[in-house]
Amino acid sequence: MDSKNEEIEIDLWEILMLILRHLPLVISTTIVGALLLGLYSVYVVTPMYTSTAKMYILTNSSTMISLSDLQVGSNLANDYEELITSRPVVEQVAENLDLEISYEALLGRVNVTKRENTRIIWIQVTYSDPVLAKEIANEFATVSQKRLTEIMQIDEPTIAEEAVEAKRPSSPNNKRNILLGAVLGMILSIGYLVIRNILDDTIRSADDVEKFLRLNTLSSIPEEGGTDNSEKKRKRKKLWGVRKGGHK
Repeated sequence: MDSKNEEIEIDLWEILMLILRHLPLVISTTIVGALLLGLYSVYVVTPMYTSTAKMYILTNSSTMISLSDLQVGSNLANDYEELITSRPVVEQVAENLDLEISYEALLGRVNVTKRENTRIIWIQVTYSDPVLAKEIANEFATVSQKRLTEIMQIDEPTIAEEAVEAKRPSSPNNKRNILLGAVLGMILSIGYLVIRNILDDTIRSADDVEKFLRLNTLSSIPEEGGTDNSEKKRKRKKLWGVRKGGHK
């Protein structure tokens, strides 16, 4: 067990040393990844804007609301969500606003949700035009009022809050994309270094022989050009002294 832990620690240490040796490559790749994904997010991806209209579910016209009314209204919210996104409502909204868009495309831009423990329905519309996103959300709320009353035979829902024009896009998130690009660039560079190191089976030292071949080194032969200059000078000086003494 200790040997396995030791081997893992050594491998992690080697990876760390590998990263430090190639730190300029890792940093440059991280910067390039952040720049590429950042430019793509800013100049290529179309900004989208989200506007929200809110509807209040009514169960009766009485000013007194009981606990059972709240429970019924909460259960009706699921039916509201289905009817608001039904084909008649979606097509009526497109016709009223003269939208040249299919039922499926318009439905994909609408998100209807019920807030937990409330009787409030949120109609969220995401579109590339902030003004049109607001108009579509409000039109969905208006058309849904009449449609829900006819189908469910209940009091007409109340529009609790009209949608307003969004000042900032809801997507893309440029800061998040830049950070994501930096992380991806760093992961790719480290992955490349690790894979290249794993595939490289070159034995460079006695430690590599013991580690990979499981053999003990008895001796080593130094390279011919590896002698230090000072050592060479010292040998030449001794040789010159011997020759000089022999001449005498």
